Amino acid sequence: MLLLFLLFEGLCCPGENTADPFEIQILAGCRMNAPQIFLNMAYQGSDFLSFQGISWEPSPGAGIRAQNVCKVLNRYLDIKEILQSLLGHTCPRFLAGLMEAGESELKRKVKPEAWLSRGPSPGPGRLQLVCHVSGFYPKPMWVMWMRGEQEQRGTQRGDVLPNADETWYLRATLDVAAGEAAGLSCRVKHSSLEGHDLIIHWGGYSVFLILICLTVIVNLVILIVVDLWLKKQSSNKNVLSPRAPSPVFSMGDNTRDTNNSRHHFCLAQVSWIKNRFLKWKTRLNQLS
Repeated sequence: MLLLFLLFEGLCCPGENTADPFEIQILAGCRMNAPQIFLNMAYQGSDFLSFQGISWEPSPGAGIRAQNVCKVLNRYLDIKEILQSLLGHTCPRFLAGLMEAGESELKRKVKPEAWLSRGPSPGPGRLQLVCHVSGFYPKPMWVMWMRGEQEQRGTQRGDVLPNADETWYLRATLDVAAGEAAGLSCRVKHSSLEGHDLIIHWGGYSVFLILICLTVIVNLVILIVVDLWLKKQSSNKNVLSPRAPSPVFSMGDNTRDTNNSRHHFCLAQVSWIKNRFLKWKTRLNQLS
């Protein structure tokens, strides 16, 4: 390449001041599965000549100067042989090695996860619907708010951002009137889904709130079961315990007091959970 540069400098710029900017651009490459090579050169930002595998050819419109350079370069058979070897043999093997080393990465596909939420209100009587898509790989992703099969032109896509696990995250927003949110859905297309698009319908509820409600309900059921079990155990002890003199009655009273205190504690927890559940239910009714 140094020799080519010197040839360009000697043939393209005779008599010119060598202190002036002198720019040569070279684009070279090959195809792995086809016997095709290319090497194009530009002089001062314009196409100048190209190597066609067996000879140098001037670019259209390059003028007499490009023709003169090609004539000189075509005399150097060693240069042509070196370029043919580099582009025709070394380059395809190098690409094949890269493909083999990165095959697992090229074939890697991770399915996305998607959920909906409500963003900051854009104004009175309006909603901002947000569709979150995360954890997908490779990077290309298609996300759109839909009404049936009709794309919503007001969909605004954010930047595709990297996650810590080398997957990607994307969000798409849509500003609508509060009464027009029903019937909207978010559609997600990605190569990992193999044609099975993700479609999430807007229901007006936050997934986070739904999960909290489910957690509260499960805890409530557990506490009720524990309370019933304690009642049963207390009842069995009362049935099986025989009558005894006064000191024993005193111990029985202590035992019953302990059981009663546990029972009252469980009832207090159940009451607290019920109150929390009612509060969450009220909030969900306000959001709907």
